[in-house]
Amino acid sequence: MKSKQWLERQNKDFFVKNAKNKGYLARSSFKLIEIDKKFKLLKNSKHILEVGSSPGGWSQVICEKNNHATIHAFDIKNMKYFNPRIKFFKKDFFHHNFNLSSFKYDLVLSDIAPNTIGHKSTDHLRIVSMIENLLNIVENIIQLEGNLVFKIWKGLEDKNITEDIKKKFNQISIYKPQSSRKESSEIYIIAKKYIY
Repeated sequence: MKSKQWLERQNKDFFVKNAKNKGYLARSSFKLIEIDKKFKLLKNSKHILEVGSSPGGWSQVICEKNNHATIHAFDIKNMKYFNPRIKFFKKDFFHHNFNLSSFKYDLVLSDIAPNTIGHKSTDHLRIVSMIENLLNIVENIIQLEGNLVFKIWKGLEDKNITEDIKKKFNQISIYKPQSSRKESSEIYIIAKKYIY
């Protein structure tokens, strides 16, 4: 999308305007608000991991909904949101060495996605590769009965990802928030109660 078209879309976007009015750093905040309203994941979580946290729109929502959790956030870009309860790692999540003897997370949230090139099938395969890497790591750092939320773009492989997830979690839901753009192929997988 050309920059002029992008600016025009942003200026007309209800959720962009609403994010500014409510003090959120990104329109994506509303996606997590909708997810949490439907699936009720944030309030009772004690150890939360957020992957792809910049600029901090989801972090704001996490801190609004939960005032007691330990929160670890990862992104290669700086966060614009600061809260003393968030330990921010400015690094590539996929190259972090987790101390597996420490606590594990009961909620993992990922809004991470690769930069798009505009070729849908290629972009889809790139995010699938990223999600596969995410899932391989999550298996080692999530608690039994823990929950996972991640974004994926619809395509040939999303069903395979979902079928794999079904083997490891008790409850699987596919959800597209109203705040996702209608033309976007993004969906969110909500996987509850890790059992594997």
